[in-house]
Amino acid sequence: MFVLNEPAMVVRDYLVIADVHIGITKALKDAGVMLPSQVEKLAGKINALKRASDARNLIILGDFKHEIPRISWQERMEIPQILSLLAFEKIIITKGNHDGNIERIVKDKRVKIRKSFAVGGYIFTHGHRRIKAGKKTVVMGHNHPHVKFVDDIGTSYVNPCWVVGRSLKHRLVLVPAFNELCGATVVNGKDEFLGPIARTMDRKNARVYLLDGTYIGRIKNIMVK
Repeated sequence: MFVLNEPAMVVRDYLVIADVHIGITKALKDAGVMLPSQVEKLAGKINALKRASDARNLIILGDFKHEIPRISWQERMEIPQILSLLAFEKIIITKGNHDGNIERIVKDKRVKIRKSFAVGGYIFTHGHRRIKAGKKTVVMGHNHPHVKFVDDIGTSYVNPCWVVGRSLKHRLVLVPAFNELCGATVVNGKDEFLGPIARTMDRKNARVYLLDGTYIGRIKNIMVK
């Protein structure tokens, strides 16, 4: 289900990614960090995952765009551009908290914008609001989960990770952000989980996996300061 060494998963014929944050380079520029457009790099990576997985369709778990609450000039250019480069038959965007008014700039007929989207035993959503999930496994973005490591001399670093756990009603999967320029929620530190769904997770007993598939342990056993 998880794509080895990538922040992506495959369910049936759908490639699933989260938190692409098109337009984030403008926010970084405004903060004094100059980076080139990430559109071609991101589109190339997504299309490579399509070819490797044989997925025909794409699910984006929200925050396809970055700016809040408005639409930036960069997003007006780059969102149509990246959609034109993506080689999928159907693209589902489960609308995130950064995706306000995204319908104004998404004109591609392959794209459907939804609050949530179900495939088999899974329901996909961004995670910033509640949904009716029934007995399905809820797969969500929004948190940008990372796990923190601290060595014997106190040096620390964080890696993106998957978090798999349960609430009272559902199995939950937190998907790492696809855009590596996004911020991070440190799952084994003091950061709070984001959104009303993730906050229902039995966090202490949730399991953490690195992108290469390494099982790190339950959060209660790997806590750091």
